[in-house]
Amino acid sequence: MQRLIPSFLTSKKNIILLLVFVFFFSLLFLNIYKPFNTEFFALFWKIGELTDTRRFITTLFIVLSGVTIVSISRLIMYLLRKKMKTTYLIYSVWIFVEILIMSVLYALTVKIGVKDVRDFFDIMPRAFLYITLILFLPYVISWLYLSLQDKKSHLARMIQMSKYIDEENYLAIQPDKYNLIHFNDEKGSLRLSIKFHNLYYIESFDNYVNIYYENKGKIARFLLRRSLKSIEDCYAEYPLVRCHRSYIVSITKVKVLRKDKEGLFLDLDYLNLPDLPVSKTYAEQVIKLFYQ
Repeated sequence: MQRLIPSFLTSKKNIILLLVFVFFFSLLFLNIYKPFNTEFFALFWKIGELTDTRRFITTLFIVLSGVTIVSISRLIMYLLRKKMKTTYLIYSVWIFVEILIMSVLYALTVKIGVKDVRDFFDIMPRAFLYITLILFLPYVISWLYLSLQDKKSHLARMIQMSKYIDEENYLAIQPDKYNLIHFNDEKGSLRLSIKFHNLYYIESFDNYVNIYYENKGKIARFLLRRSLKSIEDCYAEYPLVRCHRSYIVSITKVKVLRKDKEGLFLDLDYLNLPDLPVSKTYAEQVIKLFYQ
């Protein structure tokens, strides 16, 4: 439970996909699955008053309210993604709190808005159970789908890069195309052009990246306003590999792949550069590329 969650769970695009899927799945599920929704809607209406119109209006209110709460929650998670190490335990607790907040709000709606005579603490546990059951399937399906898409993306990059790793000198194979690498900022303006064989690694730094390269026998650093994810996607055809949520490294500059009690590390072909950590998320990909 202390392992970090995959980075695809906190990307903006995937959060939006999750919210859209949860909205439509929950709306359909509550209106179609009669054995479940009859019990659920009994929290809000007497069975004799449960018309199709009321069922749909109640469903829409419930789903919109729930998705709004999840949207706010995931926005906070997205904004904190670089400052907070989100482990599986933290992610599980986060989801639990989301469901708890929805349950409390729904129970208050039933108690105050519908004027239910039951005690609040009799209504809230049932609401918590129903909301958990409603969200379980879309959460699991979303996780599996996003995980599959992420693996496909990594596999495509591995296939693209694997043909170069066997060669001792990558630049000797493609001297023209890969002699220079150009870095644009987030607005598309060219900010840095260097010879690829001088590039060592790229480090995430808030909304910027630090590009480390050799210049006149010394390591220079260039600060560029751009996300590490966009760098990874834009330069997928280069022998650059994501080894950590904060690092992309030129595989041609990796001298040693080292494992010790603190984890997996990459030693670069330069004396004064730090060893780069390899997170568990990217370990398999890095190992395969290194030993191709």
